[in-house]
Amino acid sequence: MTSTERIFAQVAGEFRDDRARRPLNGTAPRNAEPFDAAWPQPDLSIGQPSRPAPPVMSHADFDHVFGPWAGWLKSAAEVKNAPVDFVSLALLSAASAAIGNSRWGVPWEGWKEPPVLWAMLVGDPSAGKSPALDAVLDPLKEIERGLSEDYRRARTECDGANEIAALSLAQWKAEAKTAMADGDDPPAKPAGADAGRPPTRERISITDITTEKVADLLSSTWRGLLLARDELSGWLSGMDRYNGGGDRPFWLEAYGGRAYTIDRKNSPEPITVDHLSVSIVGGTQPDRLAELLVKCTDDGLLSRFMVVFPDPVPLTRPSGELDDLRLQQAISSLRGLTPATDEDGNRRPFFIHFTEDAANTLHDFRRQCREWEADATGLFKSHIGKMPGLVVRLANVLAHLDWAATGADPFPANIDAAHVGRACHLVGGHLRAHAFRAYGAAILPPEVVGAKSIANIIRREGLRSFKVREIQNRGRVGLTSAKDINAALRVLLDADWLREIRKTTGGRPAVSYAVNPYLESIQ
Repeated sequence: MTSTERIFAQVAGEFRDDRARRPLNGTAPRNAEPFDAAWPQPDLSIGQPSRPAPPVMSHADFDHVFGPWAGWLKSAAEVKNAPVDFVSLALLSAASAAIGNSRWGVPWEGWKEPPVLWAMLVGDPSAGKSPALDAVLDPLKEIERGLSEDYRRARTECDGANEIAALSLAQWKAEAKTAMADGDDPPAKPAGADAGRPPTRERISITDITTEKVADLLSSTWRGLLLARDELSGWLSGMDRYNGGGDRPFWLEAYGGRAYTIDRKNSPEPITVDHLSVSIVGGTQPDRLAELLVKCTDDGLLSRFMVVFPDPVPLTRPSGELDDLRLQQAISSLRGLTPATDEDGNRRPFFIHFTEDAANTLHDFRRQCREWEADATGLFKSHIGKMPGLVVRLANVLAHLDWAATGADPFPANIDAAHVGRACHLVGGHLRAHAFRAYGAAILPPEVVGAKSIANIIRREGLRSFKVREIQNRGRVGLTSAKDINAALRVLLDADWLREIRKTTGGRPAVSYAVNPYLESIQ
């Protein structure tokens, strides 16, 4: 069985619909007696979580996918007491930014992909997102400190050269003025009168800057950048707040590495970027992601993210130390990759072509994605449609991470079937399940979300009857108004969790809700 066949055999039909993961109707406990023939068995799926369990990659599969970096990733996750999925996506995103526009993957003629990767770490505040990011970002900060020192030295030299150039320029102007006054030809401007272009401050990562500033940095550094945010939801929801939605097209282009031009209000010269390439990594909480999913339109922005949503790991005290130096050396090697040049001497990406076997493996994966798309909806469907392109990017990044880990020479000449198979395994067999957990099953109608919340109250508190006011007084999100509560109660009535009891009091009927006694047997 080929690597691709093994991947497809593992994941095909794994979660075609979230409802397939749980019974649509409740099943009676073993040896349970019916409490009341007039009460049907309730639909217990209402009280079950809407998200499937997180996928867990076996040690063998993890070692296969991440190759020489598997041990480092496991060690970093242990030191940071964080899920290894968080550290893995942080590493992939950082590596993709370090490679940047120097190397693009080419599966076949007419299809080119930059290595740009966007990663979203989903978890509660104590899930370990920030420590996992620190495992990768702290070594990057050390590299940037070195770059800043290089810039300061170059800036000092440039300032000295500018002073000398200013003196040379002043002398030339005086000589030219005298010559012209005497009717002679002015002397040629000396080369020393121009100190040349000032040095460029190299950057690897950014946090929270405007799109104009991002474009300005990319126009000077060319390679690419990593946007790293502890919390992505605020950045995502706020990008349209001040400019009527103008940021979203910018970031969509930043994923594709295309040319981009920004016209500036205070300058006649626009900012022109040859390849707008920005990798992204950051975290968010499940509830905030759910809010984004409800509010956003499917313009493809969210579906471009690789998503992991693991369970928190047990709290432990680490016994080892993180090997920061190894990652620093690898990122430095990736940043040292030189681009190609076109016929005019301008920089352009060096295109890394797929072997024939690699292209065939990718094409098999594309066919499998087409089948998965047929059973998907919404943002999850959009995400699946982008998975072949994600495989191209990841295969490129994995190939160069292998190279950076071993220090082999020369750099990878092509992308082979093993690289693509590993990327297919990660994307189709693991990240797809995380994406489904994060947002494939996250968008439920508000009344269903409210019904699940009330069902949780019933089960946890053992309620046998209640009124609308009692639910409203609890102040649960989405259940603060009688209208919202009544909509949720209709769902529970249809699911046979409740019955409405009306008592005539001479005025407006007093309404309460009785709870199906069957539920008491399974508290």
